[in-house]
Amino acid sequence: MNSLIPSGAHVFVDESKSKAYYVAASVVAPGDVASARRAIALLRRAGQRRVHFKSESDSSRNAFLNGAIQSGLLTRLYVARNLPDKVARPLCLERLLDDLVAAGATKLVLESDESLEQADRRIIAQHLKSHDGEGLQYIHCKPHEEPLLWVSDAVAWCHQKGGDWIRKAAPLVQEIVDCSR
Repeated sequence: MNSLIPSGAHVFVDESKSKAYYVAASVVAPGDVASARRAIALLRRAGQRRVHFKSESDSSRNAFLNGAIQSGLLTRLYVARNLPDKVARPLCLERLLDDLVAAGATKLVLESDESLEQADRRIIAQHLKSHDGEGLQYIHCKPHEEPLLWVSDAVAWCHQKGGDWIRKAAPLVQEIVDCSR
């Protein structure tokens, strides 16, 4: 069992794909989902439907990161470098699924991207079937429907952006998994 992922965990996934392919998976213990969701939703500015890191000001990004760190959330980052997206995404998803099945995670929530959903469902279903992952449910959600996706978005964006943003997001990053090999 992967001791970094609590048994029964709920996992919230977003990606970033400009320099390398990053799949960020925020991991929450089942008993902590409601309180974590409330804490992250409070980080949204008045009038905002969601937090989308690429559209935020630096001050809003800093405030969000600080709030997410204070909430105690942790994110695993799966990275594939120098590969086309059509190769990188399945590699990252399959490695994530291996970790989730091994840990006994129960729910996987992926940010909805209609252009990827059919391929995601096929990859996930095939992988779970061949790896005895019957206990893991998965859904796609719009980011305004699930605040915990915002943390994954933030971590992925920070690693894509590089520099000081990686340092600022570091307390949220539990592990970085290289899927390029």
